[in-house]
Amino acid sequence: MAFLSFGSKKGKVQKMLEESQFELLLQEAVKDKKIREALFELLSSNNPGVVGDALLTITNLVESNPDVVKGHFNEDTFRKILGLTESRNPYVRENAMTLAYAIVKTYPELLDKYRAWIVEELGKQLETGDKNQKGFALMIIGELGLRELSEKVREFVDVEDKVILPFEGKKWVKLGDIAKEALEKL
Repeated sequence: MAFLSFGSKKGKVQKMLEESQFELLLQEAVKDKKIREALFELLSSNNPGVVGDALLTITNLVESNPDVVKGHFNEDTFRKILGLTESRNPYVRENAMTLAYAIVKTYPELLDKYRAWIVEELGKQLETGDKNQKGFALMIIGELGLRELSEKVREFVDVEDKVILPFEGKKWVKLGDIAKEALEKL
């Protein structure tokens, strides 16, 4: 059965996630491209706990070893992660937001290639998302300096609704305050 070692390591990685072996998984992911690939494959799992844990592990990789994981981010991957920010499962949604924000902060140059559809996607989130998704979209718009959306951002300046986002200082914050922060960056 040695020939199987050349294939995907998705099963192994899923088992490690299910057994909460996060530190060991991070160590192996730094050394093994197939482990990293398996983490990204698991973003399509039917198990929200596995998806949330995979997102969390990838975020830890971005923060601890940005060069090792950078090559795994392409348009499809980033679309998948942004799509997961709309998940109905709060664990998946919050971890997707955290990872997307880490990608934006760590690899802004990588996202320049995808600017057009990111503008389109975030514009849609401002129109159709719930208040937390709108708050997240406003944060990303500010970070990426998406001036194309400045008029839409201005529409939120006076919104009093409070949001809860998975970021330091972004719990019970008015949507209007997040919009003002975004405008300052634009």
